[in-house]
Amino acid sequence: MKRLGYEGIQTIALEPERPNLVGEIGGGGQVLMLNGHVDTKPPGDLSEWETGPFDPVIREGRLYGLGSADMKGAVAAMVYAGGAIAETGGPPNGTLRIVLTADEEAGSRFGARFLAGRPELAADAVLVGEATGMQTPWSYIAVASRGIACFRVSVRGTQMHSSLSDQVPSVNASVKLAQVLARMAADFKPQYPRDPAVPGGPTVNLGVTMSGGVYFGIYPGHAEFGMDIRTVPGMTQPGLLADLTSFVQKLQREDPELDVSVEPVPDLDWLPPSSIDPGHPLVAATQSAAQDVLQRQVPLKTMPAFTDGSYWSLAGAACIPAFGPGTLLVAHRPNENVPVDELTQAARIYALTALRYLGEGT
Repeated sequence: MKRLGYEGIQTIALEPERPNLVGEIGGGGQVLMLNGHVDTKPPGDLSEWETGPFDPVIREGRLYGLGSADMKGAVAAMVYAGGAIAETGGPPNGTLRIVLTADEEAGSRFGARFLAGRPELAADAVLVGEATGMQTPWSYIAVASRGIACFRVSVRGTQMHSSLSDQVPSVNASVKLAQVLARMAADFKPQYPRDPAVPGGPTVNLGVTMSGGVYFGIYPGHAEFGMDIRTVPGMTQPGLLADLTSFVQKLQREDPELDVSVEPVPDLDWLPPSSIDPGHPLVAATQSAAQDVLQRQVPLKTMPAFTDGSYWSLAGAACIPAFGPGTLLVAHRPNENVPVDELTQAARIYALTALRYLGEGT
């Protein structure tokens, strides 16, 4: 970044081993922040990777490697977009700030959640470069993003010698948990406000983690599964928890043997959804830049996942929660990749967006 002409380069960290990187182009006027995260999910089964997850390999026009689509490709595009603007003398009427954050994949405690609200990082508007391709690249500009709320559903039963299961009264926690899981899959639907400007609703993902029992010969006395709910703007944490509590209480009334509880997961209990006014100048600048680079209009839609945009919105900045190269269809799985030409397009789109939002108007 220093070589490309950035100024004010600094690291800001809650913990030294999890730093966030900040650099700026220009000075004064409105501030536009381009934000991306630099952490990744674990690579999973290494034998399923055709090339090593930590070895960036370009093959047949695609960059392969862990985080290439989610979202180191967009991070690189942002950095070079700023460098291109620096070559022209910087934005004429404002400041472009690049903020590269840690920890988005684990709740943002060391990243955007820690940084948002700091006076020295206040911005008028923010664009988060999360991947918005689907089956085709650049499928949409996100004017909203879903949040995520994670819970553990636990069932308690009778831990004892398993040979006695037909001899004494007992409750198999794993079987009861399976019944709860099946009922939730069939019947649980959280309430949410329907908004035509923010299309789409929440999703309930059951059994994202699962455990139960101790060992063979032991009747299972405890079992639990994890669930994540992708929330939409207008939903609240108390409202969602009330929906869950009401549902499991209904199951308990139906089955007096059922001992079930729902507990939020610390640090992942409520990562809020976010949205931006579709008429905001940043949306117009982004749409205009994308049309010039891609030679087509890009529609406005909702990002299905959570992004760090939620924290910038809570801090008072208008924020596009996602617009970037690559697709979530290859994220969080082996052989993650992003087309190289999309990275070039991203750098051009980000540079043009910054110039237009910050006042050049060309």
